[in-house]
Amino acid sequence: MKKLFMMLSAMLVLASCSKDIDLGVEMAQGEGAMRFGVSLRSEIAPDQSVVVKIYKVEGDEENLVRRYDSLQDVPEYLALLSGDYVAKVQIGKKNVVSFDEKLYMGEQEFAVRDAEVTTVNVECNLISTIVRVNYDASVAEKLNEGFFTSVSVAQEYDPAAIKRGDIQALNYTETKDGYVIMPEGQTSLFWHFEGTHPVEGDIMKEAIIENIKPSTKYTINLKYSKDAPGSLTFEATVDESVIEFDDIIVFSPDPTIVPEGFDMTEEQLSTTESRTYNISALASISLMQMSIDGVDYNLLESTPEGITLTKVDDMTYTLVIGSSFFDAVTGGNQVVSFHIEDVDGGKLTSDVAYKVQGVMPLTAADYDLWFGTAKFKAMVLGEPSSVKVAYSANGGEWQEVEATLGADGNYVAEFNGFSASTTYTYKLIVDSDDSGKSQSIATADGAQLPNGDMERWHKASWVLPYGQGDAPFWLTGNEGGNMVGATLTQSSTDVRPGSTGSSSAYLKSQFASMMGIGKFAAGNLFTGTFMLNGMDGIVTFGRDFTFTAKPKSLSFWWKNNEGAIDQGSHASGTDIYTIMVIITDGTTYSVNTKDTSTFLKIDELYKTPGVIGYGSISGSDSHSEWTEQTIDITYREDMMNQKPKKIIVSFTPSGYGDYFCGSTSSWMYVDDIVLNY
Repeated sequence: MKKLFMMLSAMLVLASCSKDIDLGVEMAQGEGAMRFGVSLRSEIAPDQSVVVKIYKVEGDEENLVRRYDSLQDVPEYLALLSGDYVAKVQIGKKNVVSFDEKLYMGEQEFAVRDAEVTTVNVECNLISTIVRVNYDASVAEKLNEGFFTSVSVAQEYDPAAIKRGDIQALNYTETKDGYVIMPEGQTSLFWHFEGTHPVEGDIMKEAIIENIKPSTKYTINLKYSKDAPGSLTFEATVDESVIEFDDIIVFSPDPTIVPEGFDMTEEQLSTTESRTYNISALASISLMQMSIDGVDYNLLESTPEGITLTKVDDMTYTLVIGSSFFDAVTGGNQVVSFHIEDVDGGKLTSDVAYKVQGVMPLTAADYDLWFGTAKFKAMVLGEPSSVKVAYSANGGEWQEVEATLGADGNYVAEFNGFSASTTYTYKLIVDSDDSGKSQSIATADGAQLPNGDMERWHKASWVLPYGQGDAPFWLTGNEGGNMVGATLTQSSTDVRPGSTGSSSAYLKSQFASMMGIGKFAAGNLFTGTFMLNGMDGIVTFGRDFTFTAKPKSLSFWWKNNEGAIDQGSHASGTDIYTIMVIITDGTTYSVNTKDTSTFLKIDELYKTPGVIGYGSISGSDSHSEWTEQTIDITYREDMMNQKPKKIIVSFTPSGYGDYFCGSTSSWMYVDDIVLNY
């Protein structure tokens, strides 16, 4: 596990003129105090060579204001004048070659400002080049004692120059690591092996390694073996590996989190095998919280599936996040947010971006309940051969939809038949396997007609089927009946069985007259407006209505009586009820009882301009008891791409009422009018 060397806790403390802080550091106006905290990693002794230099930056110049050559010399508090600074830290000596000590260096700019508190973190990275000579067991088994490998900072092996000290070299007699600081202008290392076989005699191997880089490990592998013909051969290979995010030393007063083998500033993939984070503090860690996808995890109390937390000591932990953890995370771009605190008040908040494979939540922009369409989106990592989205409606059977790669890099699966008042569960399937967290959405109930339960009425000059102060939606012909003292439609306390309300609509056809002058008037209830035209009326069918989904039908409770026609000459026999529902693109239809050409013809709704969907019933049968009735809505193919704006619903017990023809014995009760989705 990676260990951290943490120090240089820098805090600028506001102080008034000549004010002493608790530890006895006197600060003048315009000064701040820098506080140092020190924690040693196990292989660095307290007397390890550590140089801390603080420079004041003025323009292009850096002027040294403090230097400390050992940890013991570093004060706990340091007063500095306001201004810009840079802290430079060196751990280890700049030895060209060494078996004992690596060199780490780092620097960080910071500012001391009046009335501000600042924290300075200095990250020191490995500068040394690591050279490892790896002896296979066959070398010691087959060769006499005294074999060695020399690695020199040179173009060739020169033992005399090495002995004089003119060439710096490392001498390996066993498997181990050595450390090299390449001098300026030098880019090559030369390695030379010598050994003696009791039969074959002296063996020598050597080679040059070009373009030596800092913070890089070169491994020289040496092995003694037989080749195919049976003669003895000596094999030598050199492996080069860049040391990325390894051996990082962090100076910080607050907790730190250091990734192992990856860059936290880059976006990570949820399908990666695992990610390891090394967490340390200068005091005991009291809180370790991780948040993602709206969920907070207190890792010191418990860890979710897919996460392992290993405690080294109270100040040091190793956290491993495995790919299985993301099975419980919503697909898409997510952020893992760490928040860590220690008992001394140190705090750290750090974010890591992740791409998480899985379906994404549906948003309002992803589906349309009127057209019944939905676009499922999913983030898929890698290059799969098959991507599908499966969905289930109200816990029913799973249906699979092929997904295709979109321009934004996400996969999209399109579904038709998306309905209101339905709970959908959906998931991602990659190469036949479920992948990521499944999602669910409960679609909203479709919009209902205002006062469809017929509970709200009020009386002005005549009875109106909406509450006082409400916006009119339903209307009747009561304004015309009022001229001759007749109320065609009113509220009734006769309600359908099981009703939670106390009112229904009562529609009564009548011959309304005054002083011998009158006309037959049908009981009616409709969505629209009404106006008088002398003794005639003009009904404009249609009210604005916001459709949140596409209704399949209209249901209501009713009972009625159809009497023998005793008024008018348009028809004879038994009266006929007419109930209809029409959905339009915003078109309204005005019916003037003086002009039969304006009458709305139900049998031509399939071609009437503006009609998107329609349904109706009519007949001469009577229903003495409350009955529930449903009218299916038929949608026109030629209007499928149109969104509706208005709705027409109309009830009358006398369908020939526009012709002033019907029965004075005809009536109808209506209650609980509902759109079904």
